[in-house]
Amino acid sequence: MEAKIEVLTLGMLKEQLAKFEQRPDVTDDTKIFLDTGWDSIQEISPDALSIETAQKFTVEDELTKETFSGYSLEEKAARMNAEEAKETVIVIKNLY
Repeated sequence: MEAKIEVLTLGMLKEQLAKFEQRPDVTDDTKIFLDTGWDSIQEISPDALSIETAQKFTVEDELTKETFSGYSLEEKAARMNAEEAKETVIVIKNLY
């Protein structure tokens, strides 16, 4: 059985942003952070968003034999034995 995580799409993001914009405490100056699960939240720089090409790959846990899918940027996809199909994606670069 493959463990799968739903991926946020641009349409889903637009819907969420529309809801956020209804709140009077959210303005164009509201900062955006990434929750890394540690004690602090991570800043996202203004130039962190980009359009990239990605490919899907699947790996198997050697102990449980459970498979997990993920995505890799096109230039790194060969190392992950990624599928041939490529897709355009929006990437948030987190370089910390």
